[in-house]
Amino acid sequence: MKHLVIGASGQVGHALMLELSRRGESAVGTYLSHPVPQLIPLDMRDQDQIAALLKTVAPDAVWIPAAMPDVDYCERHPETSYATNVEGPRQVLEQVASRKIPLVYFSSDYVFDGSAGPYRETDTPHALQVYGQHKILAETELLQYRETLVVRPAWVYSDERNPRNFVFRVISDLRAGRVIRAAIDQYNTPTPAAPLAWHALDALSVGFRGILHVAGPERLSRLELVQRIAARAGYAQGMIEAVRLSELSLAALRPSQGGLITNFAQFAVADRLEDMDFRRLLTGS
Repeated sequence: MKHLVIGASGQVGHALMLELSRRGESAVGTYLSHPVPQLIPLDMRDQDQIAALLKTVAPDAVWIPAAMPDVDYCERHPETSYATNVEGPRQVLEQVASRKIPLVYFSSDYVFDGSAGPYRETDTPHALQVYGQHKILAETELLQYRETLVVRPAWVYSDERNPRNFVFRVISDLRAGRVIRAAIDQYNTPTPAAPLAWHALDALSVGFRGILHVAGPERLSRLELVQRIAARAGYAQGMIEAVRLSELSLAALRPSQGGLITNFAQFAVADRLEDMDFRRLLTGS
């Protein structure tokens, strides 16, 4: 198969490109604003660009890990969030559906309000913030196309040296001697990017369509996650301050009792944070 990955420069897109390469499958990846070697520029909000790229690549499947994931930025700039997180996928859908190409869209656990998590695929979404509301809008539109697979992960992390990678940010702060304030009352199911990519690929390959949750096996508080990262990276716990979510003064509300579980055992993630190789994050190699 030939795959088109829109947003291959991001954490999920990068993991997806690596997994496709490992499987020996052909893939073309795109970036939006930060040039990456071997990737091509694409603004998915531009239908003409999408149409031209689809004609050139002629993919058997199209993936959308691309998003504006900064929930606080989205809260402060809802129009910009809408353009990227709703209008962008909508433009891709229009071109993909007319060609009857399978579409895989990466959504988020933030479609839920966190009042009664963890959540299954059959639970009704209700978002607390602009980002989650826009993800719901995108899901709703894309799922009208029968060849759509919506994959929802939660708190994605990896060994990538990328500021969007939470593990890398924590290690960078600890290395710089900065105090990390982490919530004791915000729970979720941290998801490693590599298993997320391979489960999504497996789901596509067996013809799965609809909504699929792919998340880590443990439900942790933000504080517990930061403590585990520090321990795994060899840092003391003294620079970690336990606080309540309300004390962080964030622009966007976060789900407090979040997390995802799946109704489909074959796509359950077994990998934990401790299973990840931290050498790249610690040495840059």
